[in-house]
Amino acid sequence: MAWAGGSAGQRCLPLLALGGLLQLAETLQVLMGSTPQIVLLNDNISIPCTISEYSTEELDIKKVGVTWYLKTPRADQEEKVFTFHAGDHIPHRNGASMSDSDLRRGNAALSLPQIQFKEAGTYTCQVIVTPFDAQGTAVLEVVAQPTVSLSPKEVTIESDKEKTLSCEINKFYPNLVDINWMKISKNNQDSSVTAEDICTGASVENEDGTFNVTSKLRLQPSLQDNGNVYRCIVSHKTFPAELLLNSILTVTAPRSDSSILIGVVVGTIIACILVLGLGVFVYDKCFKKIPPTIIAFIGNVEMKHLEDTSLHCQFSGFRPKPITVAFFLKKYQQEQKETIYCWNSEKDVIQRDEESAALLSTSKNFQFQIYLKSLDNGTFEVPCIIHISPNVHELNKAELSLEITHEALPQHPAIEITELKVIAVPVLDPILCSTDVPRPDEPITLTCRIHSFFPETIELAWYKDDVQLPEKPFISDVTRGPDGLLFCTSSLILHLGVKDIGRRFICKANLKGSHQYKESSWKLENLIFTPKVSNIVCEPSIPESGEAITLSCQVTDYHPAQCQVRWMRGFEELTKAAIKTQDPQLDNATNLYHRESQVTFTPEPEDHAVEFTIEVIHCNRTTKKSYPLMLKGFPRITSIVLSPNDAEYGKPLSLTCKIMDFYPNVIQVRWFQENDEIKKGSSIHEPKQDTRGLFCTSSALQLIPSARDYGRKIGIMVMHKTLTKPITKNVYLKLPAKSPAVSEIRATPASPKVNETVCLEVSISDFVPENIKVAWYKDWLELPKDNHNIDTQIGKNGLCFSTLKTQFTTNASDNGKMFRCEVIHPETNSCTEKRFILKFDDFSISTGDIPTLTGYQNHTLSLRPINQEINTLKIECITSNPKAGEDVTLLCFVRGWTTESTYVSWFKGKYPIEDGIENTDCEDESGFITSVTFKPEEQDKECKIRCEVSTEEDSFEDSYILKLA
Repeated sequence: MAWAGGSAGQRCLPLLALGGLLQLAETLQVLMGSTPQIVLLNDNISIPCTISEYSTEELDIKKVGVTWYLKTPRADQEEKVFTFHAGDHIPHRNGASMSDSDLRRGNAALSLPQIQFKEAGTYTCQVIVTPFDAQGTAVLEVVAQPTVSLSPKEVTIESDKEKTLSCEINKFYPNLVDINWMKISKNNQDSSVTAEDICTGASVENEDGTFNVTSKLRLQPSLQDNGNVYRCIVSHKTFPAELLLNSILTVTAPRSDSSILIGVVVGTIIACILVLGLGVFVYDKCFKKIPPTIIAFIGNVEMKHLEDTSLHCQFSGFRPKPITVAFFLKKYQQEQKETIYCWNSEKDVIQRDEESAALLSTSKNFQFQIYLKSLDNGTFEVPCIIHISPNVHELNKAELSLEITHEALPQHPAIEITELKVIAVPVLDPILCSTDVPRPDEPITLTCRIHSFFPETIELAWYKDDVQLPEKPFISDVTRGPDGLLFCTSSLILHLGVKDIGRRFICKANLKGSHQYKESSWKLENLIFTPKVSNIVCEPSIPESGEAITLSCQVTDYHPAQCQVRWMRGFEELTKAAIKTQDPQLDNATNLYHRESQVTFTPEPEDHAVEFTIEVIHCNRTTKKSYPLMLKGFPRITSIVLSPNDAEYGKPLSLTCKIMDFYPNVIQVRWFQENDEIKKGSSIHEPKQDTRGLFCTSSALQLIPSARDYGRKIGIMVMHKTLTKPITKNVYLKLPAKSPAVSEIRATPASPKVNETVCLEVSISDFVPENIKVAWYKDWLELPKDNHNIDTQIGKNGLCFSTLKTQFTTNASDNGKMFRCEVIHPETNSCTEKRFILKFDDFSISTGDIPTLTGYQNHTLSLRPINQEINTLKIECITSNPKAGEDVTLLCFVRGWTTESTYVSWFKGKYPIEDGIENTDCEDESGFITSVTFKPEEQDKECKIRCEVSTEEDSFEDSYILKLA
């Protein structure tokens, strides 16, 4: 157990052994496993961490913080794996997760998918339950269970002939395996196997970090061995007991017709041996020169960037002892090879195994473990392990070679070469979603950054759970980062539905030709269905002043259940009416909610023509429906009708409004624009009486729209004896902004002299609205603005035109200078530039005529594509004398769009404003109004408020500097 204590927020230090339980002030305990947890490679695992001794029935996760750390045997410091803080999940390792529901019950277990060898080590679970904290530790071991095969399983052999059994142990970890051979004789003979008949190779590391090894047994049986069983016995940490594999031996006698011949031959050979054997034996054993058998560069030559690996070499069975081994490296596109290590047996002593061999290095990327062994047959062997720290920038496509010098080699020296391949496996950042509130009626974009890979042959795919998505993802160009490795970004646009809730969306990446995938995932926890709000129904259908009425509205097809409903009279909330709102009802067929809301009140005369509105606030989005209350016995007016529907500059336009159901017949009608009355072009028909005795009439306004009507509303005001206040209707003309056409620059006089006043001018025309910004430059130096003149007028076509001028006095250095006029039209985000070369001595011409002489051209710059219907925004603060700590409301009119076809975001500085946003469509379909209400703080004395409106094709924004009193 490990115990420690301290105040909240401090790291607690273990006081005893590695452990399981930690306590603070006898009020909080963390319990973890006391013995190492052993898991298999690529398993999905959970590391337990149980919190106990807290005072409540369930933990309030808003007051809980959990941090998981990992310290590996090779690391000096701990690294964070996962952080949970007051409900926020922050994984520092892809796929790491904790469960909110489990944490409430005191279970802070950490889930890790696809566990790897490098993640083995000591895990620390640090828990804070305000105001206490505690921590515990657990040891995790990652292993891989080998697959073992023995071949052949049945052996048939003639007596005194040779065959070999092979026992292969593959894909194991750690690299500690015990292999033994046993002979089981039916004649109860000795069960031991001669060591000289066993050959067990060095283990070889695989690409995934596991190891392979092969052990071979040489058989040379006699007839009495027939029926023997040879057993390969394998022990490994992952096996509960020794693994036994058997092979049955069948020994046959030599063919009988050759027995006499064999006997004669054997007798002859024995006679020869008796004569020559002694000399030959002595020569073979002591003096015959034998070249080495060379096994070079065994292992995976495809290496991973900065992941240590090794290659094996072996030079065996040679005599005499002197041998020299030299290693060389020739880097890619380097002509000369460099010596990285050289070894001579004369300078080394004979050693028995690699553990006693020193680790030698003369290169930062290579270390060599090489030593000399003496074999029982009088020959020598040199095993060699090359430890490599691969770096893609230094070793990729490099040639690693060795040269062996020995006097028995026919070629002197022997050369072996291999080409190294170094790759960098891609790393995937956590997937980011374009919104924190996904909705089925709005597409979302998932984005994943893939980095630190090499080469650039990256393959990417997106999956929903285990099924590849048919949507084609966007993949950015592969770019080289500051570390020399490559990165790119992939994104995917999705339209989500109810069936996608709880699904994992996965981005998988791998290098082309590799089957090792890396992945990052994002889970759709919830989906926001925006409420559908029906039209308001009035009961009775013809309301009267002084008689109670009920307005009702259906709110349907929304999720989750929480939503707020309120009724408004104009811009004020209804507080004195009887409001009844049904609790949310679940539709089991669709899994969506619905509810009904009613308001009952007795209207008075001043309620006539007032709009009553229901506002449904759901997940920070407001949906509205309005009902203009038209009381019986009071005049009713229709919406203003435009003819033609699309107004054009300089073309006649008629606006008509009908007034009905009034008595007596005396009525006053006034047209206005903003606050100014329009008398010219307005008319009203003589009232006519219907069968009910009520009167009706209509009023029209004839006008020709011009640039001065852009962005302004036109309204009608009706006054009658029965009304306590006028009834008004408004309309926007939906006139488009237009960018200016700019002429070439003209100079007066055309051929100026030194110290003469020159006037440069350009004509701009056909633009709306009239606000324009102009800058004149000599080369790149701006001319004084005092000399600029802008006089904007309205042409016959209803559009603006103007002549822009600047004056200056020439000097000798102005000859050949370039003068530029930059015309900026903020409403269309357009910037047009014209250039002019000033020439003295009657050599002054526009660059429009001499592109080949000057190389200058006229440029039309656009901050974004110019669209005649382009939208612009203008934020207004409707709160007078705004103060810190008090509600401030800003609104913005978005022309030409609806709330359903756009997405609106408000920002304070660089941080988004989440609450208090309302979007309302205009009745005349000219656009919608978005507003935001929030409480500024003391530090917001001059803060920047930004409104951003996004559509499927474009986005536009405006900023406002809020100055507090």
